[in-house]
Amino acid sequence: MPTRSNEKTAPLERAAVVVLLLVFAVQAVAGMRLFNASSDETYHLPAGYSYLTTGDLRLNPEHPPLAKELAALPLLLLRPELDTATPAWNARPPRQLEFGTSFLYSNDADRLLFWARVPTVLLALLCGWHVWRWSRELFGPLCAGVALFLYAFSPTVLGHSRFVTFDVPLACFHTLALYYLWRWTKSGGAKHLIVAGVCVGAALGTKFSGVVLLPSIGLLLLAAIQTPARDRGVEGLALGRSPLEGPTARRVQVVVVGFGLLCLLAAFVVWAAYLFPRDPQFYLRGIRLVNANHNPNYYFYLLGEFKQGGWWYYSLVAFLIKTPVVTLALLALSLVTFRRLRAGDGLDELFLIVPAVVFAAVTCAKANNLGIRYLLPIYPLLFVFVSRVGLLIPRRRALAAAAAGLALWYAGAALWIYPDQLAYFNELVGGPGRGHRYLDDSNIDWGQDLKRLDAELERRGIDRVSFLYGWNGDPEYYGIPSVPLRREDWTGDPAPGYYVIGTHRLIRGRLMAQLGGVKSDWVERYEPIGRVGYSFWIYRF
Repeated sequence: MPTRSNEKTAPLERAAVVVLLLVFAVQAVAGMRLFNASSDETYHLPAGYSYLTTGDLRLNPEHPPLAKELAALPLLLLRPELDTATPAWNARPPRQLEFGTSFLYSNDADRLLFWARVPTVLLALLCGWHVWRWSRELFGPLCAGVALFLYAFSPTVLGHSRFVTFDVPLACFHTLALYYLWRWTKSGGAKHLIVAGVCVGAALGTKFSGVVLLPSIGLLLLAAIQTPARDRGVEGLALGRSPLEGPTARRVQVVVVGFGLLCLLAAFVVWAAYLFPRDPQFYLRGIRLVNANHNPNYYFYLLGEFKQGGWWYYSLVAFLIKTPVVTLALLALSLVTFRRLRAGDGLDELFLIVPAVVFAAVTCAKANNLGIRYLLPIYPLLFVFVSRVGLLIPRRRALAAAAAGLALWYAGAALWIYPDQLAYFNELVGGPGRGHRYLDDSNIDWGQDLKRLDAELERRGIDRVSFLYGWNGDPEYYGIPSVPLRREDWTGDPAPGYYVIGTHRLIRGRLMAQLGGVKSDWVERYEPIGRVGYSFWIYRF
């Protein structure tokens, strides 16, 4: 069994934790200033603000309200104008895109977005701190540093911490719920169970995929019943008296009561997030709306191919090509050394393994093929799990040198691609410059780069472009001198001039070329004269 420490956090260790969290925060905050509203933010932020100011949840009912409400909290101080007299608001159903666009761009959109994104960054930091804490209690200070280092420079976590969406908040609440439930099984204490219940409710109130927590928790508690408390100590971790001591019948009783209390707390949090509705089926009605507005004939994209309905293994492929090679290597090493570097007993490991496997399996089976972001809740668990490799570092100098090299590679890759961590792809597929050949949508281009496009066109002295964007941002708001791309230029031989095409639309152009036999496959046909991040391609004919 690995040696763990229960000593108080040393000043140097505290300083390292603060520095890593600060590095994460600086990357997230500085980067988010560069981006306009992503596609989803046009829906989510106006909806959240309308919930808080009107008490009416008519907008965006296909997603739970909590993350939207948290993002909108800073806007209560800014007091932007919200016009509920418009036809878009009063339509049945309301025209969300029209209303959201009007709300954002009739106010100071950049100021609203900056402050609305701050809560997501704070939740990401809270999650990172718990990744460090959980790893420290399982494996010790050095491994905790490994876990937090992996988290602080994770391109996937960083890339999605800059937007008003649900994936990072869900990852945070998912991680906290499991951590505090684990603490409760180890040391008891009503406070741990209460916090776990609140976090489960927060996960359910953030995204409907949060319901996956419930079967995971059920499986973990069943495993806890089968594992007597005296066999489940974590060496060196000061714990109180476990509630799961004594005969099996008593453990069953404790688990049933504990699970019931957890569910009651979670249900209350969800009810509060929905502003205490009277309809007892409010949550089920929302679940039924999740995919109601999705096109059933949509062609999903993977590895250069298009397919209606998508692939069950899409998320697994996205994980393999958008997770840094260093992380994948550490995962492989952790699996190889699993028996030698176990923490406590099998139950401690199950709190990391079971929820990650269940969440990944449900995502593969049910989620649309739109982005790695749907797997974000497994990343904090992954970082804790693989941090055990830190136990190997002090044993040989060669391992320490290799660890330093891997750390430089890992951090360097995240810093090199800044601020475009959203579009990160690992070296297995040739890096982010080739990402468009494998995935699309929020993996690369989420409509977020209008501000940088305007700056690039101004730098080049381009005063007119034919523009194909494909998202719901407002190019005119950012002063982009554009006219809509003519169909005959897109599908035939382009007329002389400058053209700007979004990456998502370029990929869809390949589909048009395949289905319609037109010349819209610009990626293969033409060489751009420049690119803006990984979102826009600039052409000149």
